[in-house]
Amino acid sequence: MKFKAATCGLIILAVSASVLTVVITNSVPADHDAPIPNESVTYDPVPSADVLDRLYHPDKISANTSTTATQDAGTTTTSDHVITPQSVGNSFNFTVGGSATAPGSFEVPKGFGHVKLRIRNYANAPVDFTVQHNDSGKVYVDGKTISKNSGTVWRSTDAGISDGLRSGRYTIQFRGGTNKVNVEIWGVAGSLPSDAK
Repeated sequence: MKFKAATCGLIILAVSASVLTVVITNSVPADHDAPIPNESVTYDPVPSADVLDRLYHPDKISANTSTTATQDAGTTTTSDHVITPQSVGNSFNFTVGGSATAPGSFEVPKGFGHVKLRIRNYANAPVDFTVQHNDSGKVYVDGKTISKNSGTVWRSTDAGISDGLRSGRYTIQFRGGTNKVNVEIWGVAGSLPSDAK
């Protein structure tokens, strides 16, 4: 039986790779993955997206200028600033555009139905928008207009929805008539009505 040189080379390469794998596997002690008893292992947690978003948008953090002791006394002091983070279930930021009708979507987690949407229209023409709950089909905003090169803020509490929006995915649809849509949306879903202020 004749072997070509290339076939012989491939066989040698395959056998060498197998042997090398066995040697490497056997040279690592089984207890190598376990930390040594005196060894300290520290993990730096990565902050969630909503924490980072609040860092870039300080208006989402409220400052309480009173202390526990002075709250009971009914007085406030400005020397001890206590930062009170809001209870936010989801925050989002995205851009929609490129055509006369353009959709976007966002999620409202269960228990975080108090929603605030800040929308900026960058187009030189007005746009209308609609907000609809995907599962139920319920429309919460229908055809609200944003003037050209301006912005608006929509809050679920301002719309009279005191218990908050239902949880789930929402579609926000923009219509520019014969003009292309170009908008940016910032939103937050909180557990309390004050979270949407």
